[in-house]
Amino acid sequence: MTRFVRRLAAVIAVAAFPLAAAAVATSAVSSAGCDPAWSRNVWTNECKPPPAPPAWYVTRPAYAPPYAPVDVPPPPPPPPWAGNMQPRWDEGGLHWVWGGI
Repeated sequence: MTRFVRRLAAVIAVAAFPLAAAAVATSAVSSAGCDPAWSRNVWTNECKPPPAPPAWYVTRPAYAPPYAPVDVPPPPPPPPWAGNMQPRWDEGGLHWVWGGI
């Protein structure tokens, strides 16, 4: 049994060596000249910006949750009774409601 474990460990070490060498060799290669949002061609070392959004695309307002429609109105000011409550978008009623955290 001990011989089997030693052989298995040796096979694993030999198989892992090329992976470790590849990880060390490619760690120095980076896209430091590119913006993180840009795409980079590894072979030509060319950086390209992402394509512009189409004319019909409308960005969601910062206050809108991801599941709300794009034309969601901003949340209303808090009523006097709201206290620590935060406005939440009601997906069914398509309006803002006040709920606890």
